[in-house]
Parts: sequence; C-alpha cells; structure tokens
Amino acid sequence: MSLFDYFVLATLSLVTLISVFKAIQLRTQLSKMASMIVSMAIGMNVGLTAGLLFGSIYQGSLYYSTILSILAGIIAGTACGLIFGVLPTLDGFMSGLMGGMMGAMLGEMITQDQAHTMINIFLTLTVCSLLLFPILHEPLKDDTTKKNNFWLVKPLLTFLLVSFYLLLGNQLDKQKEFTSDSAKEEKHDHSPADENGHSNHENPSLSEENTFKDMSIKVHPSNFSYDPKKVILKKGQQVRLTLTNHDSVEHDIEIKYFPVTIETGEQHEGHLTQEADFHLHASPNKKSEMIFTPLKIGTFEYYCTIPGHKDNGMTGIMIVE
Repeated sequence: MSLFDYFVLATLSLVTLISVFKAIQLRTQLSKMASMIVSMAIGMNVGLTAGLLFGSIYQGSLYYSTILSILAGIIAGTACGLIFGVLPTLDGFMSGLMGGMMGAMLGEMITQDQAHTMINIFLTLTVCSLLLFPILHEPLKDDTTKKNNFWLVKPLLTFLLVSFYLLLGNQLDKQKEFTSDSAKEEKHDHSPADENGHSNHENPSLSEENTFKDMSIKVHPSNFSYDPKKVILKKGQQVRLTLTNHDSVEHDIEIKYFPVTIETGEQHEGHLTQEADFHLHASPNKKSEMIFTPLKIGTFEYYCTIPGHKDNGMTGIMIVE
C-alpha cells in the first residue's frame, strides 16, 4: 500500500468519527428525514470510496475487497444512524452495504490510474457529505440572527479547508511509483549484444516476436499488458513457455480452441477454463512454466481471464507457422 492509500483510509476513518460527533451534537436539530439523508450519504460515500480503494489494491481478489469495503460502508453508515434511531440506522446500513459492493466491483474492473482518479472524486464527495449537517439542521430560535448574518462564512471556510486537505493528499498519490518501467528500461539498456555487435534494444522486432523454443511472457505491475504481445511458433516444435508475473495480483494466459500436446505443466488455478484448450496461471510475484507442442497452423488470441483485465487490453497474438 502507498502513502496515498493510507491517506484515504485515514480520511474515511476521520469522516466516520466526525459524522458520529456531529450526529450527537445535532440529533435534536435534525428532522427524521434529514437524519436518514445524512446516514445514507455517509454510508454510501464511505462504502464507494473504500470499495474503489480495496478493489484497486486487491485486484483479482474480488471477494476479499468486497468484504472489506462492505464493512467500511456499514460501519460508517450504521455508526451515524444509531444516533438518530432505527430508520436512519437501517438506511445507513443498506447504503453502506450497496456502496461497498459497487465500489469493489468498479475497482476490480478499472486500471490503477483510473481507480486513483475515481478515488479522488469520491473522497471529495465523502468529505463534502459532512456539510449536510450544517445545511439540514434546524437552527434554534435565538440563533436565527447569527445564522442570517454568517450563513455563508462556514461553508466557504469548510470548502477551502477540504480543498487544501485533499490537495495535500493528492500529492501523496504522485509518490506511488511503479518500478517496472525503470527496471524494464535498465534491462533494455544492458541487453546483451548479438553476433554482429548490436544490442537487442536496437532491434524492436526482438521484443515483439520470439521464434525460439524457450518462450517467456511477462506481466509488469499495474500495466494490464503482456510483454511481448506477439509471439511466433512453429507447428510441431516443442515450446517451453514461462509466464512471469511481476504484478501484485494474479494473472493468466488462456487460448480457446488451441490444439496442443502438453508435455509437462504445473497444476494451475483456472478461470473460465471449461471451454479452453490452453491455460497457464501465475500467482502474484510468481512464475509458471508449461512445455507444449502446437498442432495447428493459425493465429490465436491469448488473454487474461481475471475479471476486467481483458477489457483493459490484456491480450496478445500467438502465430503458429
């Protein structure tokens, strides 16, 4: 987890605590409808933001991220609703439940960059949900004059404070580095020279196409792509494929209707493999190998079966000549 992830969790916890404090302070000045609206907004926004966060952190483990985000939404909505009564409590509970589920599914299906953008948006909405307390509460009679004279000051100051706070948090987002790009560049810079004295990075076709027996496909962190995206094999040639997963979530390779003879291979965890002829799975930061022989000439698409990964462009082409 990055500093930004901890910042989001701390902010959600702070919003929950402030909402409970404000609910206790204003419970006699909020109508039943207003208290239900506040509980629903807090539970829904906290659940959505937590779902996006956990969904992006634990991509590939939708069950785990859903449980965590549902708990976060339910705790926030219920804690606020308990101060007001039964109906606000139920409203906060159900809103937190639904928000956590939707956020986790969304975080699972989008990329890391998209998730961080959405987290920033929903975190802003979550913090701004606290403004519902001063907006919806009914002021006491002796506070009417003061309310009329300074009704705009507090919202403006609150908005400036929230903007400054979230701006600082957004700077933490920029500190999250993915070392894959730098590692990849370093590897290319130090690639061995070929027989003619030319390094491999001077010939882009070498990174795009492999025609040798030992074939390696890599997955870099949070990149949703294979390296390389195009490989060339020969019919009847025995191939040892190594899938190296440098990411923090699981990935795999699947090819449907791909006639092969599998010589050796590990027992791999499958995803939607009931109609597949070829499947290779790699756990986070692990690698898997399989030795096989392609039996048919043609062009075959390989892709990742983890939900949302193929939709984000995690595909490649395998050509058998």
